[in-house]
Amino acid sequence: MWRSLRTIRSIPRIKDIAFVLGKHGFHQVASSLQYPLRTHLKRLFKWEPDPVIHQPERLRLALEELGPTFIKFGQLLSTRPDLLPPEYIEELGKLQDEVDPTAFKEISAVIEEEFKTEPARLFQTINPTPLATASIAQVHRATTHAGDEVVLKVRKRGLQRVIRQDLQVLGLLAEFLSSWPGVRLFDPEGVVRLFERSLQRELDFDFERHNLLSIRRNLGDDSTVYVPRVFPELSTKRVLAMEYLVGEKLTQLRSRPLDPERGEILAANIASCMLKQVFEHGMYHADPHPGNFILMPDGRVGLIDFGSVGKFTQEMMDDLLTLIVALLRRNYSQVARWILRRGRPQDDVDQRALSLELVDVLDQYYGLRLEEIQIGGLFNSLFAIALRHGISIPAPYVLVGRTFLTLEGVVRLCSPKLELLPTIQPYLTEVVRRRWSADRLLREAWSEASDILVALRSYPSNIAEVLARAAEGRLRVESRIPEIAGLEKRIEQSSNRVQLAVLVCGLMISSAILLFPQSASDDSFSTILGAIGFVVGLLLVLTRVVRG
Repeated sequence: MWRSLRTIRSIPRIKDIAFVLGKHGFHQVASSLQYPLRTHLKRLFKWEPDPVIHQPERLRLALEELGPTFIKFGQLLSTRPDLLPPEYIEELGKLQDEVDPTAFKEISAVIEEEFKTEPARLFQTINPTPLATASIAQVHRATTHAGDEVVLKVRKRGLQRVIRQDLQVLGLLAEFLSSWPGVRLFDPEGVVRLFERSLQRELDFDFERHNLLSIRRNLGDDSTVYVPRVFPELSTKRVLAMEYLVGEKLTQLRSRPLDPERGEILAANIASCMLKQVFEHGMYHADPHPGNFILMPDGRVGLIDFGSVGKFTQEMMDDLLTLIVALLRRNYSQVARWILRRGRPQDDVDQRALSLELVDVLDQYYGLRLEEIQIGGLFNSLFAIALRHGISIPAPYVLVGRTFLTLEGVVRLCSPKLELLPTIQPYLTEVVRRRWSADRLLREAWSEASDILVALRSYPSNIAEVLARAAEGRLRVESRIPEIAGLEKRIEQSSNRVQLAVLVCGLMISSAILLFPQSASDDSFSTILGAIGFVVGLLLVLTRVVRG
């Protein structure tokens, strides 16, 4: 019942979304997914979209028209080659999050609301012309009373309500798609939950401030890559004050290449910094595109925008290293074992068949020199194979693979003749050497032995407790069967449908009685109640149709 009410509240937004999707050819997407409602959708949307525009581009255009929440969702999907084919990944990577600037008066009002004082008391000057404008925040340059040049990132007003409504719609859509056999593998409800957490963190600048401080602390006194300082006393959940970095963005190199020697040094420094974040710190900048690097006058590179970060445990670092080494050594059986161990196959997968397909697809890299191999191509091919076999790769590994792909583009921009793999090979060799060092192996062996000893000490008491419960008839044995959960859900859905049908029938009969009074003396109040009852009943039926 609560789901039905949530659907009713979302009907205006669902209508807008349906209109936009229909405008951009949603019925063709439905046809490609082989969903039974496709014929109804074709009748609903009479016009045909431009046949020259392909489906990936239509999806991008539709998301841009739907607004900030869906743009962010598309950007998240562009980092998941394990969920979408390469052509969709490439197209969604073009999503632009740039909008018309918000009036400075509103930005100033947000600052005043956050600090309970006028902006003039906090800053000597604030440039009313923004440095950048996006759907969620606007960036301005300012000067503190102490003379520090800072960048102010200010969240716009009125976002929470719109985003909350859009997230409700996405949740309903994910629940709807979860019943489609061809889509269930990709866990649409899980993807939406992940997106909701990511978006909520992006709305809370305390999270970005924590990321910035952590990565700055981890890098320490790195003389090659610089992370700006944060001004905590001038930062809140909706305002983030950071050090202004003088220089030009790395994107300028597209029109004005660097000196080859300088470019190679710059590329090596950036790659080394990112690898340290992944394999040593366990926390890395997950969006290292050229626009987030600043070429500073003193020769260093500034790293900005920490809204998107990835986190790795030590075990995950070792797993990633194992995968990269297996790929470089062309050990396809080990790669297949890695996929099956870390992935989530929907059905039983033949490891031998998977290994043979890995050989067939990845063999294009065989015989190439190290400097000719693109690590981004390796990861994309790997994720595409997993997708074809119905294997879902955990999001952290996919995110780091996408990060390497983006980093590869940065390295090539700095030095067009340089590839990422030969640049990072010495560091990877050192990481492997440390991973298998005698000291670390000894520490791990001692840790494992300690765990075994603790377990052995607890076994007698545990066994005694089990026997005592069995003797007293209190022993319980529980088992979990995955199919049972799906069956329970279907039974619950059927029960809800029966309850809804009974409710609608009763409502319609009562409304009919009120609409057609037995005598002329009955007042119009009964007629109004009857009309309201009919409208409510139709809305309840509509919610069931929308949810399939």
